[in-house]
Amino acid sequence: MSVHLQLKKQMTNFIAAEKKYKELDKRREEKIEEVIKEARANKDFSLNEVNALTEELNNLRRSFGFLPMRKTVTKEMVFDYINRD
Repeated sequence: MSVHLQLKKQMTNFIAAEKKYKELDKRREEKIEEVIKEARANKDFSLNEVNALTEELNNLRRSFGFLPMRKTVTKEMVFDYINRD
């Protein structure tokens, strides 16, 4: 494979990874907002979906080091956030 084709393939992979990362990050933020609403309403909530998305994001980051790492969200983090006001 020529260098030109290798670079094109790398760039295509880079763009696809960045697009997927942005989509996953948006879904993660939406799920976090849902969790915050549930917590504020004193409802029981789960962070499974949020942290599954977090793991997918971090796996992409491991494959493409240019992407930011995301922290696993804990219930303590949620309660700290809603009680900071």
